[in-house]
This record gives sequence, C-alpha cells and structure tokens, in this order.
Amino acid sequence: MHIQALGTIKESYVHESGVIAIKFNEGFTSKAIAECTIYNGYAGSRTADPVLKSLLLAAYSSKAKVKVGISGCDGEWLKIIDVRGY
Repeated sequence: MHIQALGTIKESYVHESGVIAIKFNEGFTSKAIAECTIYNGYAGSRTADPVLKSLLLAAYSSKAKVKVGISGCDGEWLKIIDVRGY
C-alpha cells in the first residue's frame, strides 16, 4: 500500500548519480510523513526511471500540481514510487 500526496514543487534536487528529490510548497501530510520515521523534508528516489524524473522536473518548471505515490523511505526521503501530473 502507498500514500498519495498532491502539491506543487517548491524545490528540486538532482545529482549526477541520477537521484532526484523534491519538496512541496504545501509540505507533506502527516499520513505521508508517517511512512518514513527518519524523514528529512524531501521525497525522492535514488533509482527512479527517467520518465518519472522527467515528469517531476516538468511539473517543477511549469509550477503544475503533481500527485506522488509514497511508500516507505529511500534513505531519509519519503520514497516516491509513482507520479501523476495535472
């Protein structure tokens, strides 16, 4: 099972190794945060498919709403397992 979180991306982090992480303007709900006890404010993926990364970056650039599926942790991040653009 996973939690859905909806928001607009206020910050994105991308590393040359391929990881991507985001923060929402609205923050993440307490239900989403409960998925990861060591949560540091970011949701992301260290193993994301290029299409998932592209959708996140497009949503960030256009300030569009995006819905992410969160399941557990990826390090100190909420782990993003899917993305839906609006």
